[in-house]
Amino acid sequence: MSASGGSNKKSPFKYSSDIHDELKTDLQKIQINGTCIEESEVEKKLDNLYKWICSTPKNTTYRVNLLKTTTEQVIQHLNNVIAQQYANRLPTITTFPHLSEVIIVHCWDKSIKLELLKHSNEVIVDATCGSAILRGSHVFAPGILGMPHGLNIGDTVSVFADTTGSCKKGLLKTREVENKMFLGNGILKQTRENLFYNDGQIKSGIAIHMTEVISRLPQLNADSVPDGWALLQNLPSILCTLILNPQPGEIILDMCSAPGNKSTHISALMNGEGILVALEKNKSKLEKLKINCDKFSSGNVKIFCYDSTKACDKHMDTECVNINDGPPFKENSFDRILLDSPCSALGQRPQLLNKITVAQLRSYVALQRKLFSAAVQLLKPNGLLVYSTCTITIAENEETFNTKGYIVNGLTKEESEYILRIGPEEDTVGFFIACFTKQIV
Repeated sequence: MSASGGSNKKSPFKYSSDIHDELKTDLQKIQINGTCIEESEVEKKLDNLYKWICSTPKNTTYRVNLLKTTTEQVIQHLNNVIAQQYANRLPTITTFPHLSEVIIVHCWDKSIKLELLKHSNEVIVDATCGSAILRGSHVFAPGILGMPHGLNIGDTVSVFADTTGSCKKGLLKTREVENKMFLGNGILKQTRENLFYNDGQIKSGIAIHMTEVISRLPQLNADSVPDGWALLQNLPSILCTLILNPQPGEIILDMCSAPGNKSTHISALMNGEGILVALEKNKSKLEKLKINCDKFSSGNVKIFCYDSTKACDKHMDTECVNINDGPPFKENSFDRILLDSPCSALGQRPQLLNKITVAQLRSYVALQRKLFSAAVQLLKPNGLLVYSTCTITIAENEETFNTKGYIVNGLTKEESEYILRIGPEEDTVGFFIACFTKQIV
């Protein structure tokens, strides 16, 4: 945790000892010149990793939908929104080198004075909400754990995150909480009575409008730009689609597509020409996927609720197959496939409290290998497959398909250079991307 956050935890994990041992075993697979790295080097990597995932990226990234608007229009609109919200205290907004559709909103530099004095009125939020605040979100009602009596709409409050998971919903004596991290200050928009005495109804909407945050990022969200103009998306997630390099007229598969950030990008790069099949196993996520595709005018996307591990039928009659009919599909059906796999998400930043267990951490590998196997079967010969995760373990990345980012036992140094592994050296989220061409031997 950063010193300004009021916590000196080394690791964000609730089960820190077990997870540390698991990650240590994982990193001990790394080899240099054919020899596994020493334990001291593993510990150094873990220490750097913990510091990194507990810290907040210093920027907010938007991907612009160039089918509807221009980068210049979005930057101008964001400048207007921020100027109104922060009295002309504008951060630096730039485009990303060589990527015309990517906009970077940088945090305010130290020359900009922020009012970060702690107030007597304190509100406690859960760790997930706290992470979102540090990335630029306001406080939404479901994230609030505790608030004292007597606060009125319009009051200035200091917001803290519960970093141990010990606070109960409805907490009254917020100042007595010891393990909390100061996040910043904001203006109250919903009272305690409205949040906690509501006949069992789950409240929604903004409960605190954040005005100053220790991460020094302006509070921006999807509503900060007109529908369909741009969306918040981490840079590595954008790179996935660019590496896939979809072309107009192709038949492409997005195997785990919700909420649709990558699907809409693929569709845009295809200029809406060809077929993009978007599969999503969870019905609860389909509506968000459909809404995003509608917002971004992704008219060539065919959405199906289906388990991608079962999407290939080797015995299908190839004479009467139509991709538009949906899964299962015959072998060798797609020109390109994106497999952005479910994972342990250990690359997310900032992590204030992560409750993952060792059993949960290990559980993703079997699913990832099933998905990868299905992807290979569905891909046409000479077709392109991109595999990605937002985690940092070797077990979920290099070992999933017996290749590398880190050099591990089995393949060569040259092969490891075809992998993109994003870690503590970069100021973005942790990510892994591997690109394959299917060859028939």
